[in-house]
Amino acid sequence: MRGYLDRLRLYDGLLDHLVHTLSPEAMGHLLPHLDGIMDCAVEQITEDLQAYAERDPASCGRSELIFSTYASFKAVLFHRVAHQVWLCGGLTDREFIAHRLANAGKLQSGVEIHPAASIGKRFVLDHGFGTVIGETCRIGDDCYLLSGVTLGAAGIADNPGGKRHPQLGNGVEVGAGARILGAVQIGDNVFISPACVITRDVPANTRVSVVNQLQMQRSSSACSRGFLAAFALGERLHLVGELPEADELCVLDAEHQRLGNLSLECTVRERHHRQYRLRNLDAVSPAPLYPLHLSVADTTLNMTLLDPPGLSSLVRAVLKPHLLSIGG
Repeated sequence: MRGYLDRLRLYDGLLDHLVHTLSPEAMGHLLPHLDGIMDCAVEQITEDLQAYAERDPASCGRSELIFSTYASFKAVLFHRVAHQVWLCGGLTDREFIAHRLANAGKLQSGVEIHPAASIGKRFVLDHGFGTVIGETCRIGDDCYLLSGVTLGAAGIADNPGGKRHPQLGNGVEVGAGARILGAVQIGDNVFISPACVITRDVPANTRVSVVNQLQMQRSSSACSRGFLAAFALGERLHLVGELPEADELCVLDAEHQRLGNLSLECTVRERHHRQYRLRNLDAVSPAPLYPLHLSVADTTLNMTLLDPPGLSSLVRAVLKPHLLSIGG
């Protein structure tokens, strides 16, 4: 939908949705602010529609078909208007009107997007039924979500206020049924496979899969061989996945600085599994900044696995007898 006439058609279509969704009283409150709200929403929706037509092969690029018939696009359309209403501080009954519009989008599409959620440019929600996007979500530009995605809080009931939902960078793609829970950071150009459950930050340019709730990662570079994951069990650190022939491992602190006082000795070497013993090289050392990460590198790979399960506890146990105590 390009050009002035198409923009006018989109404006008229949005206005028609508003009239059929809101009461005359609510429309009366909205009228003094309508031009600003509609101008911003139409600009955003025009870009969303163009992105949908370009990226969804089933639409064959037919923007008119998407605008008129795609239920998932209705969810985006209503959210764009609802979010502009939410941001309009001088509007009487602002939150009521925004929620009314968001609920209309939910009823028509099966997608629930809180009107306060911030969504960047050229957003595509494909087959979106069952998707939930929480209040404090922040989504970057050029993101693509499939059906059944939850961008939610880490808890169930009685979640605390404040930032509690994910933040997605630019160019993020999320597969059907994936759950991203809590105030986690998803970097730019991340690909999250279907049915993943993500509860930890994911660095930029990463492909993520989850097997039995163990978060697997791989670099999105063309030379990447496959997925890797790490976890600590008992007194050993385990590295699993499609492993390089030779690797260099090191433990990083919360600021991604190497812990030079730790060595990792490989005790088991198999095709898809390696086991390491951690040793403290210094008699006395300062306590590191937690949580800890694991760097895995070879001639073609350089990946950081963020906060692998059990790693911080294992390092604490290894360093405990030799930690520097200050005062008392």
